[in-house]
Formats: sequence, structure tokens, C-alpha cells
Amino acid sequence: MRAFSIEIRRPLTARILAVCAMLLAILATPPDARSTDLSTPSFLVATRALEDPLFEHSVILMVPSTEPPLLAGLIINSPAKQQVRDIFPQVRALKGPAESIYLGGPVEPEDVSIVFRAPSAQSSATRVFDDVYVATGRDAIAAILKDPRITDLRVVSGKAQWLHDQLLAEVMAGAWYVIPAKADLVFGDPKDLWSILVKGGDLQEADAASPPLMNLPYRLLDGTNWQRRISPN
Repeated sequence: MRAFSIEIRRPLTARILAVCAMLLAILATPPDARSTDLSTPSFLVATRALEDPLFEHSVILMVPSTEPPLLAGLIINSPAKQQVRDIFPQVRALKGPAESIYLGGPVEPEDVSIVFRAPSAQSSATRVFDDVYVATGRDAIAAILKDPRITDLRVVSGKAQWLHDQLLAEVMAGAWYVIPAKADLVFGDPKDLWSILVKGGDLQEADAASPPLMNLPYRLLDGTNWQRRISPN
């Protein structure tokens, strides 16, 4: 697994002090305090302070990991010049945002996955939340692309991936907002998605009385109920 460094626009000393202050505040926070919980369907939204070129202005949909206990997500607002038909020439024509391949993250960039909405469970896919599913593998993706009932979809190359403590530290350091995921946002116009969500994160941060606690998920092997809470240690 390749490790990545998240850069925040603040001096190193200030960053260290900020993280220490957050740790002290979390230890002092009562158990019933307001929490941020990634065991529920979530977006990671890059904050304005994050200037890592791999993730700047990115919106990441957290998905079931195929390599627990690693955590996984797919960037959903970074369409590439490459089109779906370049990889899957035999499938039906797609229009609008679904036409493009999306750059899902820097890990395993040659691997392709698909996020899509379907009225019922698909044997080749894992449910993310509600009627949103994710599938991997060329044959499985090609079959989904040929299904005329499925119109909301994103084909994604690569993924983002973290260790539990790594992601927790990044959130605490101010690199990410954690915002509840909604299907309409996953499959809407990606152009203004980050700017809309980061404003919501700014407001949420301003209203917060204390830094959030986090619970992070990993996938169970049955492919349907993948959510499990892991308390930060």
C-alpha cells in the first residue's frame, strides 16, 4: 500500500499544536457529545486547508473496503478526459456525467469499479447505502453498463485508501469534513459538488461546540451488511 502525505495550509508548529488541542478536547468530551460517524454512509470533503494535489477539492464517497481493516473511498467529482466507451466499447452509449471515467484515487489506478443505483440488489455488487451499489471487475461492470434500467452510474479508476488511525489523524488535523452521503449528490453534476459541500462543512464546523469523535467502518465479508463501528483508540 502506498502512503500519502496530506498537506495543510498552516505552519508545522501550528498544526502540531492544533492536533494536540483536539486530542485533549476529545479526551475531555462527554460520551453523549455530538459525533462524526463514518460507519454511516459518508462523504469525505476536502477542506479549504487541504492542498495535496492528489486530493485538493475532492469529494470522496466512502465504500466497503475489499481489504479490511483498510478503509476505502472513491473520488466522485474528478472526471477524466477518457470516456467509458474507451474501455468498454461494446456497451450502450452513455450521456452526460456518466460518459466519463472518473479518477477515483491514487491507489491501484488500473483497477476499475462502478458506482450505480439499482432498484434491487445485484449479485455482482455490494450495497453502499439505500439503492446505491458498487461493483468491481471488468465482466461485472460490462454487464451493469449493458442494463438499460441502470441510468445513474459512475465508472471509476483507482481508489483512495487509508489505515484507520491515518484517516482519523487527517480528519483531526483539518484535512476533511465528514458529511452524510446522499444518492442525488453522488450522481449529480460534479462541477460544483465540492464548493456546495465545503460550504456546508464550514457551517457545520462553525456550529460545532467541540471537535468530533469518529467511528470508522470496514466491510464484513457477507457483502451486504458491511458497517461496523470502530472507536478511536
